[in-house]
Amino acid sequence: MAEPTAPQLVFLHGLESGPHGGKFQALQQLDPGVIAPDFEGVYDLTARMAIAERELASYDRLVLVGSSFGGLLAALYADRYPERVAACVLCAPALMDDRWPAVAAIAHVPAFTVLLHARQDDIVDIAWSRSFAARHGLRLVEVDDGHRLSDSRPLLVQLAAEALAAARGGAS
Repeated sequence: MAEPTAPQLVFLHGLESGPHGGKFQALQQLDPGVIAPDFEGVYDLTARMAIAERELASYDRLVLVGSSFGGLLAALYADRYPERVAACVLCAPALMDDRWPAVAAIAHVPAFTVLLHARQDDIVDIAWSRSFAARHGLRLVEVDDGHRLSDSRPLLVQLAAEALAAARGGAS
């Protein structure tokens, strides 16, 4: 039997950030091979999905870390390609199903999916993460921080390490 492909860590950035900002740099300390598609200036969800599909097509064991609008994209990508996404870490994800009806239609999330959200988030209300986590039976980690989760980067890296371990078949 062939060895399973090693998981590929992927960072999906938000609307107002770039692919190589602070979260990416923190994740790079964990996995120097982390990749981050560039969605700068792309505000349309369908266009972002097309970029993700193109840039991630050659990988078959993904660990997606998505931030804000990138968290929304990660959840939708995992639902669309459940056989390719091994784990997700959704950071302050824009899972507002009143604004994005596709969120309510999400049927599949990887077994290891964790949401990290700040109680003081002034961009994406934590209530959306609470609702999504409850609906899908997911772990939600609430922190005292802001939308950018700047003070929570060590925790983000820890959760990404747990996701990578789960994707490799380790304990989750």
